[in-house]
Amino acid sequence: MSFFSTQDAKALGAGFISPLGSVTDPDLASHVVGYKRAVASRYRALTPEELDTLPTGPLHVSPKIDGELWMLVVDPELDRVALVSPKHRVIHGDVPVLAEARRVLLPRCSARTILAGELFALRKDGRPRVGDVGQALSGGESAQVARLGYHAFDLLKGPDEVPAEYKERLPLLQALCEGGKRLQAVKTEIVTGTEAVQGLWHTWAEGGKAEGLVVRAGDHRVFKVKPAFHLDAVVIGFTERVGDDGRDLCRSVLLALMREDGQ
Repeated sequence: MSFFSTQDAKALGAGFISPLGSVTDPDLASHVVGYKRAVASRYRALTPEELDTLPTGPLHVSPKIDGELWMLVVDPELDRVALVSPKHRVIHGDVPVLAEARRVLLPRCSARTILAGELFALRKDGRPRVGDVGQALSGGESAQVARLGYHAFDLLKGPDEVPAEYKERLPLLQALCEGGKRLQAVKTEIVTGTEAVQGLWHTWAEGGKAEGLVVRAGDHRVFKVKPAFHLDAVVIGFTERVGDDGRDLCRSVLLALMREDGQ
């Protein structure tokens, strides 16, 4: 018995990855999709020049890791630990980051526990990039799964009732992940004022350690601070998808750019 299907799973190193739509547990599916819609998709974007618009009061500031949003699911009753994407892909089996999650998290969870976090792939030349995750997940039995790491930044479900306030969820998250290397709670500083946030921007983002910052305010608002790049581009193609309300929406856009030499 499990909370996902292994019917069409493919090799991922010594582990496996199941395709889109593999989650079979309705409660888990609801948590995953609900978090993506209600929280992660509503982050407000800021540039470093707009930091003075942040709310007053204590701010929880973390480095923005350039990876993919995945949920880490620990189910002691089923003796299962797996990573689940918002579109219900599932990474399971003998993958190093999951082996560490089994060692660190499973003894600390008396009931199903769901963490939200960033799945990333380490690289030799600088900070992780989102494209590295796709590369690490490709290759079948030769996939470079040893590069994968996971930094948890929120707690969706735990053995006990999950607090509504982030300042109360964070210590629980840190306690769960304590002792991990590939698996960690995201580094977080609690600061007050624009100047302190600017200091972390210089250290983490401009210092080449992170893509940007994630800032959580006491009023439950979450801000992503990232640099802005301005380009002149022409749309030369697009793909469509059907929205939840049945309307046709744009899925992706193909852009053309002109270099300084006219190419």
